[in-house]
Amino acid sequence: MITLYNQMHSVIEEFDGSKIEALEIKLQAQQERYMELMQANIKLQEKASDAIALARESTAVSKGTAREVEASLSSIRSEVNAAISGVNDKMKALQKATTNRLDIN
Repeated sequence: MITLYNQMHSVIEEFDGSKIEALEIKLQAQQERYMELMQANIKLQEKASDAIALARESTAVSKGTAREVEASLSSIRSEVNAAISGVNDKMKALQKATTNRLDIN
């Protein structure tokens, strides 16, 4: 029993509190670094979320613009086709009038 007591006493005497304090300081520094990293991660997630929202909005705007352009082009095509058809009709009428004046032989 005395041997055990002597061993415990020697362990207690060898105990160095400065090592514990150093470990506590390191642990505190690690905890602070962890919190900084978490805050940086939250900021990055917010920026990513904003970027996704902006990309979706841009997609919607570009699709809407594409539909407007297509509708405008379709309208212009219809007008041009109608104008061409009118000119063709006039040319046919003019051709008939000049080739078959009175049908005199």
